[in-house]
Amino acid sequence: MADAYMDQTTHAAWIPEVWSKELVVARESVLVLANLVKRFDVDVAQFGDTIHVPSVTNLTAGDISTTDGTLASQSPTEANVDITIDKWKGVILRILDISKAQSKFDFMAEYSGKMGYALGVKLEQDLAALAAGLSQTVGTYNTNTVSDANLRDAVQTLDDARVPFSDRHLFVKPVIKNALLGIDKFVRYDSVARSAGESPIIKGNIGELYGVMCHVSPEVYKSGNNTSNMMFHRDALALAVQKNLKVEQFARTGFLTPIGASQLYGVKELRDDHGVMIKS
Repeated sequence: MADAYMDQTTHAAWIPEVWSKELVVARESVLVLANLVKRFDVDVAQFGDTIHVPSVTNLTAGDISTTDGTLASQSPTEANVDITIDKWKGVILRILDISKAQSKFDFMAEYSGKMGYALGVKLEQDLAALAAGLSQTVGTYNTNTVSDANLRDAVQTLDDARVPFSDRHLFVKPVIKNALLGIDKFVRYDSVARSAGESPIIKGNIGELYGVMCHVSPEVYKSGNNTSNMMFHRDALALAVQKNLKVEQFARTGFLTPIGASQLYGVKELRDDHGVMIKS
């Protein structure tokens, strides 16, 4: 008779399941739009639900009469752009006491970052959706591509509107980055004065095209098969954050401990002629 021995089966109850000290963190896209648009946070930091942003019309110089020195006066009619603080977003978790007692990890510490990320994505999506309201457009919907000519047309549209050359940005889906990397002139060593270490072929970054910084995000607005990328100046879009992101633990209810996060803000198209929707 073979000798009896103790193995993983007979003493399975003695062998614990061990979790790594390092949590697996979800792959998260980079949020960019909030840092690229005009901010009005300070105007609603203390109170208020609407910001009135008055416009200032450009004036036209005229000829002064050489005989009597008269000059026709101008009387532009100004209007307001209103930013309404109406986006109150939040996320909440309710944790049973038994789960807190038996968990190796701190729920508050581990989920606070995820809550912040979820709210950041929502803010990014709200800003990105403004692209669909821009009246100036180039490209074609349901194509998943953008041509070099589309980009040049968008740049000309901003130039024609006398939009400042600084603070121009291109906001595109990853599939459009793929299309741009396939345009030979944007990645060839001999077409752009870059060192090998800076080339899109090596780094995978588009960088600057025609004086416009390129930013890639999955949160670019899409409705059905219609994607609304955009080229814009900072003054095209507005963001006003009244209640910044805050993670907190709420009063217990029964055997539950709620933890949550929220933020309060408003977004608005500010200057239509400072943005171009690029359809794809």
